[in-house]
Amino acid sequence: MSPTYLVVGASSGLGAAAAAHLAPRATLFTASRRPAAQGTWIAADISVDAGIDACAVALRDAPLDGLLYMGGVWEEGAFTDAYDFHKSPRAETRNVIAVNLTAPILLAQALAPNLARATDPRIVLIGSTSGLDQFAPYEVANTASKFGLRGAALSLHHAMRPQKVGVTLINPCNIDTPEVQEDIAQGDFAPQVPIPMADILHTLDYVLGCSAATVPQEINLMQRNPGT
Repeated sequence: MSPTYLVVGASSGLGAAAAAHLAPRATLFTASRRPAAQGTWIAADISVDAGIDACAVALRDAPLDGLLYMGGVWEEGAFTDAYDFHKSPRAETRNVIAVNLTAPILLAQALAPNLARATDPRIVLIGSTSGLDQFAPYEVANTASKFGLRGAALSLHHAMRPQKVGVTLINPCNIDTPEVQEDIAQGDFAPQVPIPMADILHTLDYVLGCSAATVPQEINLMQRNPGT
């Protein structure tokens, strides 16, 4: 029997790539604000309670083998010279924290009953090297959310133990998405070699393929050529 996964943030970028990668061999649910090309799409803004509830309602009592949180947002002009902390609106800061940190915590809580019904359930969270010690960039809200996600992942490892849920946090540097390539081409990012999407998907396969006896807690994926 094929596993059942929920991919959050599946309409674009890493989430869309992960959904396309998993769709041929899984019963797939996808959640995003814009329509996703794969799986049973759940229209959900996970920055608010209604979006969290929409995911729980869609899954009903189905066993959930994997909650794969691939969503993420950052401030206007982030990682470029256009970013200015002093001009970042309060609403922007609240939204970054809500999407990157609060939503995965609330989804884990809401879907704990579904995860508990699976044989080897897992939560996979996509963080960032921005949340690693000595790697913090200038973007305050995004950095705070990624540091917070590391703490949440470590605590979820304990909190979800009664449901036998393994929790893994993957922290990549820049991933080779069209958006990153455009930033490099425009000169917003220094010339560099982003992490190939295939490497992220291989990492995801590794985590999902581990036996029930093993939980990779945190995986950092660094660029060999990150630019300057």
